[in-house]
Parts: sequence; structure tokens; C-alpha cells
Amino acid sequence: MQALTSLLLAVAWMEPMPPPLTVLRNPDFDTDPAAAVSPAPTNWRWFLDDGAGGELVWDGIAGAPAPGSGRVRNNRGGQRADFWGQCLKVAPGPFTLRAAVASQLKPNASCELRIEINDRADCSTTPPGVTNLLTRSAVATTNNAGFETVQISAVAPLGSASAWVLLAHRQTSAATPGYSYCHFDHVEWSGNVIFAGRFE
Repeated sequence: MQALTSLLLAVAWMEPMPPPLTVLRNPDFDTDPAAAVSPAPTNWRWFLDDGAGGELVWDGIAGAPAPGSGRVRNNRGGQRADFWGQCLKVAPGPFTLRAAVASQLKPNASCELRIEINDRADCSTTPPGVTNLLTRSAVATTNNAGFETVQISAVAPLGSASAWVLLAHRQTSAATPGYSYCHFDHVEWSGNVIFAGRFE
């Protein structure tokens, strides 16, 4: 939890936050997020742990239900958090966030779906004055067994204005060096934001 928060803070200092989106773009990873250059809209942004060893790439073959997914991996040991992230405008009320996740994990590593909701309309995580109103996460429970659905259901509290949707490969301090990865696809939001993107 702390690793993700501190990394977002560091990125906020290095470059401007993206404009908030009212829709979740490229939810099926149908296209390479790195190819979304101006004037194309920003979709998934990548965040690498400063401990190195991480890699975030688009995979045009693996996917569910159709080809195309975002892969996150890290082959170093120790505590790491590498992830895709996207900003959304949100409003108070119940919501469900889910994603298709496939993993091949070493011990003490996990594939995590996470949402962090705050009271800033621009997804800013930079103090002073930012209040994190809600953080929820869920992890994949199977390993090396194809795609599964990972889901978060909660209620965005009063004052909610924006949220980071995060797709992460995380590992604890006990993790040893070795190949480990997560594929994320078919990210769905059901709540007080209109969802964009046609599903197969």
C-alpha cells in the first residue's frame, strides 16, 4: 500500500497529472498504451518501482476475451510495486471494479487490482490538502492457470471526486529474484461514471 502511494507522489512531482477522464479508455488493452501519443487521448500510464527490475509492456496475443492485455513483471528480489494506472472522475455511490487477470508468480508476489479515491477532481495525490477517502484492493487467487476475474465492490463516500485505477504486480521484501508477471485485461467499471469501450 505504501509503495504505491509513495510512487504516485513521486510521479506527481516529475510531470503534470493527466486531465481527469469521465470514461475508462482502452479497457480491453486493444491497442498499445504507449502508442497513445498526442492528439490521441491518454489511457493507461505506466509506473515503475524505483528499485528497478520492472517492465510494463503491451501484449498483443494474450488476452481475455480477445487478444490484447497489459503485462507487468519484475525479476528482481525484494519489495517492489510496478503498475498501470488510469485516472477517472467519480461520484459518491456504490461501484464495482473488475478485471481479467492472468498470472505466473514467484513466491511472495501478487497481481493486484486497486482503486484509490480522493477529493481532488484531477486525481492529484500531492499534499497539502488531499484527502484519500477510500482505498480498496483485490488480488488474483490462482497462479499459472489462465485468466480469472478479480473484483472490488464498495461505496464511494461523500466528497469523492476522482480515483486512480491501478493494475499492479507487487512483491514483498521476502521475494527472491525470478521471473514473475501479471496480465491485465477487460477492465470494467460499474458506478457513477459512464463506461466507455465496446466489449467482444
